[in-house]
Amino acid sequence: MLSGDFRQYQFQSVVIALLLVLSALVVSDLASIPVAFVLSAFGITADSVVGYVVLIIEQEIVFGLVTIVYVANSKTVDFAVERPTIRTVGWIIVGTLALLGISQVVGFMFQQLGVTEGVNRIERIGREQPRLLLYLIPIAVFVIGPGEELLFRGGVQGLLRRSFSPVPAIIGASALFGVIHIPAVIGTGVGVGSYVVTTFVLGLILGALYEHTNRLLVPSLAHGIYNAILFAVLYTFSV
Repeated sequence: MLSGDFRQYQFQSVVIALLLVLSALVVSDLASIPVAFVLSAFGITADSVVGYVVLIIEQEIVFGLVTIVYVANSKTVDFAVERPTIRTVGWIIVGTLALLGISQVVGFMFQQLGVTEGVNRIERIGREQPRLLLYLIPIAVFVIGPGEELLFRGGVQGLLRRSFSPVPAIIGASALFGVIHIPAVIGTGVGVGSYVVTTFVLGLILGALYEHTNRLLVPSLAHGIYNAILFAVLYTFSV
């Protein structure tokens, strides 16, 4: 492939990656409308514990389904679902510990700089309604982690990996992973920015896990278990 053609191929890959994420967001928002309507028919509001849980599950399922549909109709990305091995379990544990450790390091660095990090909307709602956090613990492992990793590691990173080397692919997917969390953050501009940076750094770890193991299960469960631990700790301090 000629250099000019290759640069065009890279540009197309970036555009498609952006469209994939945008499509997941748009389809998720559209799908939430009938879901919210059905909930309201049963007297369940979107900001209630049940309503919030249902809408989170809907969003993550849509993320996964959009990615699967794209992969099924594209020759640029593929990922296999394989049975876990002892090595897989080991990397899931290593990945979870890395996420927990690095998040503490990044948080400490921001603290030393006098930066107050933004707060995820889930944390704010969870402090007000601790019961929500109990539901989110298993949902994080079985829905949130797999849904987001299908989209960002299996879809975006896998797509960028075909036209870039591993490092740019990991960075690109992690950048989108950080940006997509902006609407969920409560805080000042600097606080939101610090939250995005933290999410970006954690995305780098998840991307590296996927690149090294070539098993989507590893970042999916590491991500899910990490979130579940955060929800469990938050619940402990909220009751």
